[in-house]
Amino acid sequence: MRSLEQIEASSQQPAESYDWQSEPLALLITHIVNTHHVFTREELDGIEPLLAKVCSVYGASRPELLKIHSLFGELKRELLLHMMKEENILFPYITQMEKAISAGLPAPRPMFGTVRNPIGMMMNEHDGAGDVLRRVRQLSDNFNPPSDACVSYQTLYRRLQELEKDLHQHIHLENNLLFPRSIEMEKPGS
Repeated sequence: MRSLEQIEASSQQPAESYDWQSEPLALLITHIVNTHHVFTREELDGIEPLLAKVCSVYGASRPELLKIHSLFGELKRELLLHMMKEENILFPYITQMEKAISAGLPAPRPMFGTVRNPIGMMMNEHDGAGDVLRRVRQLSDNFNPPSDACVSYQTLYRRLQELEKDLHQHIHLENNLLFPRSIEMEKPGS
C-alpha cells in the first residue's frame, strides 16, 4: 500500500486528481484530514478575527457584514464539531473495518449499528454547512467587496471564497467517494 506522500511524489498532479476509487480508504481519510480538515481549521481561526475587524469598521454602514459574522460563527461551531466526530468516531471505524476486511476477517461491530447511521448524519451536516455558505455568498454579493473596501475587507471575502471552494472539494471526497465505498464495504460478502 502506498502512502499519500508516495502518491504525491510520483506525480506533479494534486492529490484530488487521483483515482480515489482504487486507493485504500485509510489513505483517502488521511488525505481528507491532513489536507481539508487542517485547512478548514486554519481558515476558521484566521477568518474569525478578520471578520470581527471588518465588522467593527464597516458594520454600521454594511449590515450584511453583521449577518455574515453571525452565520460564520454558526458555521465554525458546526464544522469543528463535525470534524471532531469524523476524526474520533467515523473515520477510525472505517479504517478498522477496512483493515479487518483486507485481512479476511469480519468487520468489527460498530456501536452505531451500521456505518450508514453516522454517514447519514455527516451528509446532513454537509448540507447544513453548504446552506450557510450559500447564504454568506448571497449576502456578500458572490464574495465581491464594495469598490471602496479596504485590503482587510477584500482579503476577508477572498478567504471566505477559498473556504467555500475547499469545503466543496472536501465534501465531494466524503459524500461521493469515501461514504459510498464505506457503505459498500460493510455489506456482507464485500
